[in-house]
Amino acid sequence: MESDTDEVTWCDVAPWLFSRAGDPEFFWIDDDPAAAEPNVRKAHCELIAVLMVEAVPEVTIGELLPLLPGDVDLIPDPSLPTRAANWLLQSSTFTTDRIRAATTADILDSRGMGTGSVIGLLARLVELSTDELARDTDLGPDVTDELLDDLEIIARWRRVTGDDDVSLLNPLPVYAPAAVHQARSRLATLTASTFPISDDEDITVAESLDTRLDELGDRDREVFLARRLTQPRERLEALGERFGVSRERVRQYEARALTELFGWLENSTQAQFLVSSATRMVGTVRLIDDVVAALPPLADGVGAVNRPLWQVLVGIGLPFEVADGWAAVPDLDAAREATRNLVTDRADEFGVLSAAALTEVNDAPLPTESADWPARWAAELGYVVYRGHLLTTTSTVEDYAAAVLSIHDEPMAPDEIVGTFHVERSARSLVNQMAGDDRFQRVSRTQWGLRRWGGPAYATIRSAIGEVLDEAGGSMDLSELIERLVVDFDAKPASVTAYACAPPFHTRDGVVSHMQALPTTRKSPAETRNLFRIGDAWKLRITVNREHLRGSGAPLPVGLASAIGLTYGDSRQLASEKGEQSISWTARQPTLGSTRRFLTTLGLGEGAHVYLVFTDDGRFAVEAID
Repeated sequence: MESDTDEVTWCDVAPWLFSRAGDPEFFWIDDDPAAAEPNVRKAHCELIAVLMVEAVPEVTIGELLPLLPGDVDLIPDPSLPTRAANWLLQSSTFTTDRIRAATTADILDSRGMGTGSVIGLLARLVELSTDELARDTDLGPDVTDELLDDLEIIARWRRVTGDDDVSLLNPLPVYAPAAVHQARSRLATLTASTFPISDDEDITVAESLDTRLDELGDRDREVFLARRLTQPRERLEALGERFGVSRERVRQYEARALTELFGWLENSTQAQFLVSSATRMVGTVRLIDDVVAALPPLADGVGAVNRPLWQVLVGIGLPFEVADGWAAVPDLDAAREATRNLVTDRADEFGVLSAAALTEVNDAPLPTESADWPARWAAELGYVVYRGHLLTTTSTVEDYAAAVLSIHDEPMAPDEIVGTFHVERSARSLVNQMAGDDRFQRVSRTQWGLRRWGGPAYATIRSAIGEVLDEAGGSMDLSELIERLVVDFDAKPASVTAYACAPPFHTRDGVVSHMQALPTTRKSPAETRNLFRIGDAWKLRITVNREHLRGSGAPLPVGLASAIGLTYGDSRQLASEKGEQSISWTARQPTLGSTRRFLTTLGLGEGAHVYLVFTDDGRFAVEAID
């Protein structure tokens, strides 16, 4: 039996109430909360909660309520407003110890928490502070009752989730509520089907909800079905015309139905267990079908509206969003952001990430879930998915190619690479881009790889002939040269023969050697057809063909090379409005690099006539000829 010195007053519960000692409205602050009638005690708790919101919102709850007991589970608690329970779940504030450091202002600033929900939560905390049993850490003779309470907590949760016959001491999944995890550690072997639960009726959540929906007015239920469980939802005007009432009256039907169903959800421990488990199971994002498969009661039918339970619960309002087959906590936008942040952090230097890595966006996998859900979620976010990998940089052909090569981890031909693209691209264009990108290396006549793989780069046939001739002392039989280059460089015999007979080599009597004298200009500029001297520039008239439009280089007459001072072996970069323009004479004939960008800007097609303009100050341009 307690002594008088152990009595607690309202001022002990909330010491800051001393400032109101002279206010007649607060005559009760020196009374013992335990002596108050239940309805009076509840009213005082709610008034203190209102004052915590209005008068001391910036003070921590631990300071305002020093008698708040520690390590008390706040969820599941059917006395809490649904939004408050959802906030506790989403913020991982499961116990009184965790909420001590929060202020009323902190909670009000949280998403989805209105003043009413906050006052309901604070009133419950005040009530816990007045509870002598909650503050008593000596279990004494009541330990059996508490163990039985723990048994009932786990048994209720197991029944709600459809695991009636599972041992109460079996390992719990990570998504089980915190209260269940704590109760589990103190119990012996029992099953939910054999433990006596003190329910008035042993019915499922779906059956309970079905009964509550049947109790709604016909119009309230019909509007709830049309506005919350039908896609697309029916317009207020259309429903008003059906019932012969105004749209505002229809809105009242909907609000009344939601109020009644929210009340059912708040007062149903089984439903709160199920919602809590479903929320934790979703994690950040899951396929709703996987969640339902892992939590079968969610699939139970609700006959009053002919919908599965999960869909009706979503219509009432859950702490997660369901849309387009996906469930996400707290919503799909947040899940998309979390996933993109994960991809940004984990993608490699080529913008590649295994789709399986997306499972890390959730805390743990479900016992059974669709193996391809990460790839499907990646595609939902707009990522290219190839061979089980996300490709984050595919805006240019060279980035796309680097990603594909890194996934294959072996050389590929350009047409093979572009064949993997989800959009049509030219293999020739890809070769042009890879040739100027340090990430790539040509490893054979037909294949390309990544430079980071190491190994020798592929040499051109001309340079390969020079290297082989140097190794052989300056000359070699053509047949032997062909055999060597076919084996070592994957060269074609005809190509080897053509290059061996052209500068800077010559072939005589079947023997290839270095040419002693390099080619000289055979024609003067004046003797070169379609070459004109106009002002301070040389202009070569050409007809645009398919190769020009594809971006290929084009041969130039030797007379033009003579006019602009280009000699054999030279390579230059000429300035232009479209960037540098390459010109070289390292083969039989001088060559001009791609002029496609000029022709595209001018809007010219095949058969058009243009001047290739080479100015005396080393610039280049393309002029259309009308």
